[in-house]
Parts: sequence; structure tokens; C-alpha cells
Amino acid sequence: MKSVWWIKRDFRISDNQCLDEASKQSSTLLPFFCWEPEILNHGDYSLFHLQAQMEGVLGLYKSLKKRGLISRVVMGNIVEQLETLFKLYPFQAIYSHQETGNLISFNRDNTVRKWCIARGIKWIEKNPSSVMRGGNADQRRLKLRQSDFRKQKPLAIPVFEQLKSVPQPLAKAPLSWGELTRAVPKFSGSNQNSSLVKVDEKSALETLASFLENRGIGYAGGISSPNSAFESGSRLSSHLAWGTISLRSVFDQLDKRRVELKDDHDRSQWNRSLRAFESRLFWRDHFIQRLEAFPELENKALNSAYADLIYEDDLSNLDAWVNGRTGYPMVDACMRCLQECGFLNFRMRAMVVSFACYGLHLSWKTIHEPLAGMFHDYEPGIHLSQLQMQAGVIGFNAIRVYSPRKQFLDHDPNALFVRKWIPELRDKTPAEIAHADESFIDGYIPGIVNLKDRSQEMKNRVFAIRKSASAKKTTQKMLKLHGSQKQKKPQRKKTSPKGQMTLFKTLRSGKT
Repeated sequence: MKSVWWIKRDFRISDNQCLDEASKQSSTLLPFFCWEPEILNHGDYSLFHLQAQMEGVLGLYKSLKKRGLISRVVMGNIVEQLETLFKLYPFQAIYSHQETGNLISFNRDNTVRKWCIARGIKWIEKNPSSVMRGGNADQRRLKLRQSDFRKQKPLAIPVFEQLKSVPQPLAKAPLSWGELTRAVPKFSGSNQNSSLVKVDEKSALETLASFLENRGIGYAGGISSPNSAFESGSRLSSHLAWGTISLRSVFDQLDKRRVELKDDHDRSQWNRSLRAFESRLFWRDHFIQRLEAFPELENKALNSAYADLIYEDDLSNLDAWVNGRTGYPMVDACMRCLQECGFLNFRMRAMVVSFACYGLHLSWKTIHEPLAGMFHDYEPGIHLSQLQMQAGVIGFNAIRVYSPRKQFLDHDPNALFVRKWIPELRDKTPAEIAHADESFIDGYIPGIVNLKDRSQEMKNRVFAIRKSASAKKTTQKMLKLHGSQKQKKPQRKKTSPKGQMTLFKTLRSGKT
């Protein structure tokens, strides 16, 4: 059987179900990647993503070539490119990974499916996660009770000796950076960014190894601060998003590391961090499942009760937020960091979204594309789920309005992060920086809004909807379909340590 492996976000040769099964079931196999202008020109696609995919494609191309497998990398409409290939190489099957992406990729896949049916081509999609195709969180929970794909043994690198050679004229090498940027007007003349994490399989494996061997010991407690998160965080998010490593491989190495730590004198601290890391890994597929169940997530609130929530969407405020010119140092430092590095730790991501929606009254829809473009590790399901959660329009999550000042005092008390990213404040004391939004600092813009009053106004709007009878009814339906549904245990009266009570009060009040 002649087959094509349609490469999507799976730029790897290890633990790749498509590559493994296609190499075993086919007589000839042609790896195929297509740069699609419709996706490249979409509002959520940025230069960061172009660089990540180019690195992923090039790394994979070299790995396959080293093992005797030629590849075809083209640019154009996917169906037109498949039709051209089919005439040159009449294949019987396409292997690809199941993708949960934006509406562009969702509609693209439907078009490819129709083309395959018309040509009598079998399309085999392999699922690289626990996300259930067409299912919701409730259905996924039932499936996970039977087995969890993520905890299975990863596949080894396939052997290709049994495959017959594909005609050499079908091979097309990856496009260079210059060729790519010239082909997409919005990227014309742009240079590559050396501050970004390199996205290829070799880098992914090295990053995982350094985290599990050294950096990961500080994960618990270290990922809250933007100063320590770059080192203590796994830094695997970009690799997982673009598929240069599989989730299953990460879990496998995590389990092996736990065995190695059995007699380590730092075992307690390591185990605490590895448990926290594992918890984050498990949550990934839960959020992606929401987009799988509700493909319109980028255009509509998951909870329809919040569809008419009123925002101002002032474009001048949007511009100030995107460019780190709001007058709130912690917010501005985070946005400038994102523009350069494409990375920010989770707590700071939540804060900048909270600030945009509650402080600036910008809709989550309005900030979706600009923020997606700044995330080098952009994963649509996670991104859209988190946007709506932080905006408070999911309905069954706690409403958290982050105080930039509190986040600064808690996680950057010596102003290392703020001073690094805001040159205007490098000679100011932490106390001056903490109150910069209320005062005049030469060269730095004062706060563009009164955050306290604006946040309260938006919270009132959100709570007015949340308390309505119709919203409560809708929210219960959404909770069953899309919530985590943790089983509640009976609460026993007991005296809590002071720290726990403080945390409880903070979460209950919504001030984080």
C-alpha cells in the first residue's frame, strides 16, 4: 500500500503513532508537510509560530533523511497539494494525528475528509492524547476510568528498511526562512528571534532531561514567580504544543525519574515538585477537550449566559496593553517579556488576562488573537479555555481578579523582573514601582485606568449574570459537560493553620 504521512503538530520520530503504523502497514511511505496560507494569514498565527514550525519541520526532515526516508514540504491549499501529489503518486492511505485546533483547521479537516472520500482514500487519524474525538469532559471521564492513553508505554523509533523507495522527484526540501517570509506578506522582512525556545525533537529531549535531572526540584513554588519560572518550570510547553515530544514520553520519563529518586536525600522536595508537574500535565487534555466538544470556542462563550456581557473594547487600551504601556509595572513587564520571549508563567498569564478583561474592559474575544500570537507555546484548546476562565464567562469557576501590585510584591519584591523589562523604571525603588500607577514617573506612563473602580464595575456585571436563574440553569448543564467534576467529600470541622485560612479567604473573595 502506498501511503502518505500528513505531518501536523507532530514533528518527531519517537512515540509517533502515525509514523509507526504507517511504516508497518505500507509498502511505500512519503512524509508530507504543507504550509497553508489560510492558516499562516489567520489572526492567531504569528512570527513566533512560523519560526517554531519551521524549526520543527527542518529537524524532522533531517531525522528522516538520516534514516533513508525522503519527505515532501510544499506550500499552498492543502487539497490542491494533495491532488497534485495523488496524480504523481497514487496513494491509498493518509496517516495523520488527530488535531484539536482553531476553526480554520477544523474546517480544513472537514474539506480534506470529503476529498479523501471522493478519491477513495482511507484517512487514518491517530490520537496522541486522552482527548476524545467529538466527546465532552463527561464522556472523557468515563473513558479514562477504563484506561489512560497517556500512561501507556511510548513507541520506539520505527525501522524503515522494509519500505520501498519513493521516487526521488517527489522529494521537496523545507523552505528557508527567507522563502517563507517572502511568501507571507505580513511576515515580509522579519528576522528570526534568538530569544525563543528552539523547537525540534533533540531540543525537546534535552529540555526534559535537564528538568528531570536538575531544574525540576524547584518546580513547586518556583513557577509562581516570573523570575524563577524560566528555570524551575519545565519549559516543555512549546515542545508539547508543536509535537516535538509526546505527552506519553514525558509521563514515561517522569515515572522513571521517580524510581531513581528512591534513595535521594532530596527525595521529599523532588516528589513534591514532580507531583505538581504531573498534575499540570493531566490538566492539559481536560482543557483541550473543551475545544474538541465546542469548536466555536474562539467565537462564542462556552456558557451562553455570558454571550451579551458588555465590554468597551477601546482600541487605544488594547494597544497600550499589548505593548506594555498601561502604567501598571507588573502588567507592562509581563507583556514586554511575552513580546520578546514568547513565554510567561501561568500566574502572570492569568494576571494579564484578568487586567485586560476587568481593568480595561476588553473582551476575551478581542484579546484572543493578539495574545495567541505572543504565546510561542500556543495551544488553541488551552488558550481559549483559560481566556474564558480568567474572563469569568465559564460560569462554574471562581472569579479571580488579580492585583498587579500584589503580584509584584509577592513574586517580584526586589523588582528584578520589572526592572529587566521596563528600562524606564531601572533606577526606581521597589516601593516606587509598587505605586507607579498612582504617581508621575518621568519617562513612564501613569496608570491609564483606575483599576479598583473598573474591576469592581466589571465584577458587578459578571455577578449579575451569574446570580440570575437562567444563568444558574445553563451553568449546571455546562458543568456536567465541560467541568472537572471533582467529587466533593464531606467537610469536617477542624482548626486550620493560619496560612490555609488566609488562602481560603483570598480565594473566596476572588482577590488573588
